[in-house]
Amino acid sequence: MIAILSSPDSFHNKSEMDKIRNIIKEEGSGIIHYEVKSFMDIGEALSRFKECNVSAIVIVGGQALSSATFEYMIDKKPFGKEQIPLSVLSGDEERFISQSFGATSAHAYQDLPHVLRKHKTGRLLDHLVKAPLIKVEGVMHVGKLYGLYFCTGEIISRKSLFKRTLYRFGLKHFIQNYTTIVSLLYKAYIGSHSSDDIKDMIRINRNQRGAVVGRYFMVILSSLDRMFLGTKFPEKKKADTLNFISVENTKDAIMNTGKRMLKGNYSDTMLPGHVITEIEHARLVFNKQFVVDGCFYETDLSGELLISASDSLTFIRLD
Repeated sequence: MIAILSSPDSFHNKSEMDKIRNIIKEEGSGIIHYEVKSFMDIGEALSRFKECNVSAIVIVGGQALSSATFEYMIDKKPFGKEQIPLSVLSGDEERFISQSFGATSAHAYQDLPHVLRKHKTGRLLDHLVKAPLIKVEGVMHVGKLYGLYFCTGEIISRKSLFKRTLYRFGLKHFIQNYTTIVSLLYKAYIGSHSSDDIKDMIRINRNQRGAVVGRYFMVILSSLDRMFLGTKFPEKKKADTLNFISVENTKDAIMNTGKRMLKGNYSDTMLPGHVITEIEHARLVFNKQFVVDGCFYETDLSGELLISASDSLTFIRLD
């Protein structure tokens, strides 16, 4: 038996939730579905899943639902030491994590039949990956949240990057990626300049090392193996650390980043204006928005975020 955890509030279009209910109804037995009306219901849902001895949990909803579920599983450990594999099918435009684990459709209800078919044929758990969660503390109106991917810097002004499919095969998608990267880098290259305005600066402390202050094209911390547009991170040497990449907002650094994106992967070779490494935690101080798992947030009034690697969970790859 597998469990499906969903929240109608994750969808702006309520018909999407109706489609999900109909798909589950058509599939019949072997599925327990729990719709949470508030995040306070997550504990009850996970307790019921444990009683039913489910083999996997499919989270169908936005980043808020997945973050709250991650938090409950890390803090309360409802399944004890057992690792229950998770599949995340994000709702609406927050598709970043779904796509990172192999989803290719535009909507969660389009990916759900694929998940259920793999379950019926016994192949759902064929490809599992463990990844440490990222804990982000200092978030406006939230306090802390959990996710798998963090990004800030000038790059987040291009919101479409975090709403599109990460990678697909085929010439058409290759051309789309190529033109998107060229357009992104051209605008960043033209717009890059030095600034003494403190509002443009980001202060970074990595692993309690000395602080570095600068103006950045992007700063990324991630448990995933790919960033936006499908560019691969360097292979991690330690399983419980986070990938860290910072790129200064200078013409040379932006051009070097462009070359890596066009090749489809970052190497761990040090480049001017770049820091590429693995870390356990970082403290960032800035006044910009930031992205966690494709969803946009703001810092609280202090402007300070503490980002750290938390416990690992097991995730299901769909590809």
